Amino acid sequence: MFYRPRNLHLCDRPLSGRLTPMRRPRRAWIGALVRDRRGMSAVEFGLAAPIFLAALSPVIDIGLAFSHQIRVNQAVEAGAQYASMNPYNPSTWSSNISSAVTNATTMSVNPNVGAQTCGCPNDGNTAIVSHDTATTCGTQNGGTACSDGSQPGYYVTISATSTYTSVMPYSILGSSRTLSSQAVVRIQ
Repeated sequence: MFYRPRNLHLCDRPLSGRLTPMRRPRRAWIGALVRDRRGMSAVEFGLAAPIFLAALSPVIDIGLAFSHQIRVNQAVEAGAQYASMNPYNPSTWSSNISSAVTNATTMSVNPNVGAQTCGCPNDGNTAIVSHDTATTCGTQNGGTACSDGSQPGYYVTISATSTYTSVMPYSILGSSRTLSSQAVVRIQ
C-alpha cells in the first residue's frame, strides 16, 4: 500500500524559501532583511536619479537656447542673402526680405528691415560709419568719398528677434529671454 508520512505540519518540516523569515523570531527577521541585497541598486537609482536630472536640466536648457539663437542667426542670414541677390526696390523690397527671414525658420521671429543708408567701412573694416544721405551717396551723386578714398556704398540693416521660453523656470535666468541677431548688407 501507500506510505503516508506522519509529520505533515509546518513546524516539523525544515524551513526554506519565502516562509523562512516569517517563522523566525522578530530580531532574526529584521536581520535577514538587513542582509538581503536584492533591489539595492533600484533604491540607489531612485535616490540618485532626481539629483542627476536636476543637474542635467539646466545643461539641456542652455543647449536648447543656443540652438534657438543659431536658428535666429540663420533666419537673418537668409534675409541678408536675399538682400544681396535682389536689386533694391523701395516698394516691395522690405516686405520680401521680411518674408525671407520668416520663411527661413519654423519658429516665430519678428524681422525688421532698416532703411537704405549711405556709409563707409571704418578703419578696421568691422563696422559701417554713416557718410552721406541716401540721395547724395558717392561722388557721382554729389556726395564725397570715404576717408580712405574709396566710394561709399548703400547698406541695409536686417535684424530679427525671437522669444525663447526655458524648459524649466530658473530664478536666476527667468522664464523667457529675447534672442536677437543683426546683419548689415551692402546692396550697391
